Amino acid sequence: MPQQFKTFCILFITLATLAACATRAPLPPTEWQAHQDTISNITHFTAKGKVALITPNERLSAQFFWEQKEDVSTLRLTHFLGQTLFKLEINPNMAVLTDNNGQRHYAKDPKNLLFRITGFSLPVNEMSLWIKGLPASNNAYNLGEDNRLASLSQYEKNPLLGWQIQYNAYDENTNNLLPSKIQMHLDTQKVNLLISEWTYTP
Repeated sequence: MPQQFKTFCILFITLATLAACATRAPLPPTEWQAHQDTISNITHFTAKGKVALITPNERLSAQFFWEQKEDVSTLRLTHFLGQTLFKLEINPNMAVLTDNNGQRHYAKDPKNLLFRITGFSLPVNEMSLWIKGLPASNNAYNLGEDNRLASLSQYEKNPLLGWQIQYNAYDENTNNLLPSKIQMHLDTQKVNLLISEWTYTP
């Protein structure tokens, strides 16, 4: 076989291989997929820490406690001296908010109930996923270099609308599996979460 023809064949095969690689759809990062699977299997957990709720006219700093048991959630905010500000219990059928006077309020939508009673917005409908660093199916999101969630937008089709979430750090005590610093904002309201303790069943 003439050397010129052999060179042509090698060049043709190389170009064909490169073209196939260029047109092949990129595969999802396997580490991220494994990370999602691991987090999805954590259905019983508690997260404790500090929260700052900030609006143009008001700022509230408190201790927070989030507990998840399958599809039942509990959020409790307390003053640093231990006084309960409110307790919100959420199940698939009803939300119950107990205020600092012990009065109980009921509604179907926990987000609207929380805002109506306290004046603060929190994405409690999505928190069981977002607090773990897991996006919902309709979220737009970006990964960091470590294949952990770095940011997300609530609506995939309209990324500039809804809640915007930043994941600024992950907890070393969980081998960087779960977040430790989360920033959220919706319009002019900001929420800063500093999670100091995770308890969960893998």
